[in-house]
Amino acid sequence: MAWNDRIREAAYTSPSGIRQPFIYENVTQVWDKKTEGFNFPDADGTFVQDNGRSGRRFPLRVIFSGGDHDTEAEAFDALLVERGTGTLDHPMYGTVLVVPFGAITRRDDLKTAANQTIFEVTFWETIDLVYPTAQTDPASAVLASVEEYNEAAAEELADGLSLDTAVERVTSKNQVLALVDTVKSGLQAVADITEEVQKEFDAIVDSITNGIDLLVGAPVALALQVTQMIQAPGRALASIKSKIDAYQNLITRIVSGAPGSPTSPGDEGEPALAETTNALRTADLYASSYVTGSIVSTVNNQFFSKTEALEAAQEVLAQLDAVVVWRDANFEALEEIDTGGSYQKLQEAVALTAGFLVEISFTLKTERRIVLDRDRTMIDLVAQLYGAVDSELDFFITSNDLSGSEILELPAGRRIVYYT
Repeated sequence: MAWNDRIREAAYTSPSGIRQPFIYENVTQVWDKKTEGFNFPDADGTFVQDNGRSGRRFPLRVIFSGGDHDTEAEAFDALLVERGTGTLDHPMYGTVLVVPFGAITRRDDLKTAANQTIFEVTFWETIDLVYPTAQTDPASAVLASVEEYNEAAAEELADGLSLDTAVERVTSKNQVLALVDTVKSGLQAVADITEEVQKEFDAIVDSITNGIDLLVGAPVALALQVTQMIQAPGRALASIKSKIDAYQNLITRIVSGAPGSPTSPGDEGEPALAETTNALRTADLYASSYVTGSIVSTVNNQFFSKTEALEAAQEVLAQLDAVVVWRDANFEALEEIDTGGSYQKLQEAVALTAGFLVEISFTLKTERRIVLDRDRTMIDLVAQLYGAVDSELDFFITSNDLSGSEILELPAGRRIVYYT
């Protein structure tokens, strides 16, 4: 087959699904290699970081000719105006998801070349949103999904616990109390940052501890108390890193079978396995709810930089992955049926959270780093980087963790972080 036999019909399909073929002239594609070069003062050469490539750009001269060229051009014009992702059937480069990008030129040469209309348009390859985003209030949608998880988790715990004998009830009671102690020790410092949150957290802990004899026989009420207890510190005015780290430490205690958790250590590199069905159901409630604690933390946080928001999204996704690996191994080992109700709601909450964080990251400042090539005064450097001194000085000192001597003079070779 000759090369010209492999050329396909060119067409654009709009977001609404309307497909319109067109003729064209010479074709090209353009894309960027996403690389960054880093020069270090104590090493020769340059370290080049390879971050893949950008989406391809397809600049095209689209031509409509013949007796209906004007109506075809009008229809094509309307397709380009539609908002959203369309599909380009490129004659040489295949079928790609695209958005018409930048300036679009339409030319009707009524005198010199009548009977045709020419568009100059660039189609830019795009990816679908990696994570869903809410249409109106993303933060409220995330919190609503957490509430849906809470309800599903409560029902699942009630269906899964076996409390027919006195031994089972006492054992479950002890497991719950042990995990409450773990939660208190792991999240108390975070909750204490905000007085209102501290009072709420302590009140829920006391409620569970003092009412455990009744709650152990009412698993739905118990589970709702547990989820509220775990999520409360996420609303404290602590740093996002300290909150997510606290929840991560609690997740690790369960999935690794650390002392004090109702699980036994697995083989090296394997998830810890729950000893009984009740232990699994209880530990699953806590482990999954720790992820929602991180979710609540992200919504109740004022992000400053794009990097900070995206790192939080990655942490929440990683926490979900760790819990899923652990729970899958346990359900399989104990031959338990996982109805997936709470897991589905947890997955939806995490997906919405990631979408929320990705969405707001586009409005945040980008973190940049430089290495000083000479000694600099802090005042001079802040003025150069931010265009102001008084309003940015304290933030510059904090974000770079400057020592006393560095406040007087920043030495050559010092790595500096700033935001634009």
